[in-house]
Amino acid sequence: MTRRLARAVMPAVVVALAATACGPHPQASIAIRSTALDLQFARPDLAKPIPPNVILHVLPAPPGYVVPTAPSVPFPVATALPKPISGACPPASQRPKPAAALKQATTGSPRPGLYTYDTKGTGTVSGGAQNVSAPMPSLSEVSVSAAQKAKPDAAAAAEGGVPPAGTETEYTVTTHLSNNLAEIDELIVSASSINLVQRTLSDGQRTMIVAPKPQVQLVKFGPVGTNWKSSGTDASSGAVLDYQGTISGIKTLDVCGQLVKTYAVTYSESLTNPSDSEVIRTSSSDPNIMLVAPQLGGLIVSQHVDTDDIRFQASLSGYIGITLNYTTTVSKLTPSTSTTGS
Repeated sequence: MTRRLARAVMPAVVVALAATACGPHPQASIAIRSTALDLQFARPDLAKPIPPNVILHVLPAPPGYVVPTAPSVPFPVATALPKPISGACPPASQRPKPAAALKQATTGSPRPGLYTYDTKGTGTVSGGAQNVSAPMPSLSEVSVSAAQKAKPDAAAAAEGGVPPAGTETEYTVTTHLSNNLAEIDELIVSASSINLVQRTLSDGQRTMIVAPKPQVQLVKFGPVGTNWKSSGTDASSGAVLDYQGTISGIKTLDVCGQLVKTYAVTYSESLTNPSDSEVIRTSSSDPNIMLVAPQLGGLIVSQHVDTDDIRFQASLSGYIGITLNYTTTVSKLTPSTSTTGS
């Protein structure tokens, strides 16, 4: 998908939404107003400008960012968030041995608490002839809840099977890319994978909750070369999450003086929600990669994300697109707190 919404983009999105609503999910439906699309994209000169408050709500930008009054105005560079003062990393000369040997699988979860991630990238909001970009905040916060034991559901066989203990480990990962933008993933560890039970996406404009059935396998345990496809449907909204991944290699990272071996998981996903007229999908031209450490309970040590979010904006009678392209890496393997909440 291109980085600007243009005439060729929205018909494809409308077809995808309509196909989803009219295909295997007859309980969902979607209505598209062609007049609004014509106004928004066929005649960009007549398209309504995106209100600054909408841009600031959906665009993860550093504090102090000011929306330019016109696309031609140079975008200001806001002051980045300060680095944490406490706990400086040791110099490379004092680097210890790797924290733990690489394992193919886990039946546990990451250590609970608050992790800080160094983040670099750009967010862009586009619609009609308007295109507004800003740097991502330099720090992201990820909170991992304490693990609980859960009983497998009826679809356990399709979700990776039941661990030998007869119960599965369940925990929640809450990611804050900015004050407005948050993703809450409820995860469960099966016999062979880490699965998504429910995802909540929220910003200043909307909150979307998707609980796919069966659970979607985000990471499948196995050697390099392991690949898989997984798909689930939310019965309430008709939203469909399609996912495919490959363990593409092994990579070692230096995280604050500790060498950590990880599995590189190259993945793509597409979330189509006809009830909200929204499509979120990874870029086909920029591989999305997460580095996972099963020996640390499945902690995502680093991740490169490139996604497009196309949604209907009622105040504009048309669609806007939000593109996030960033790389984020954990600052320390030890969380700053050991709270039990999410």
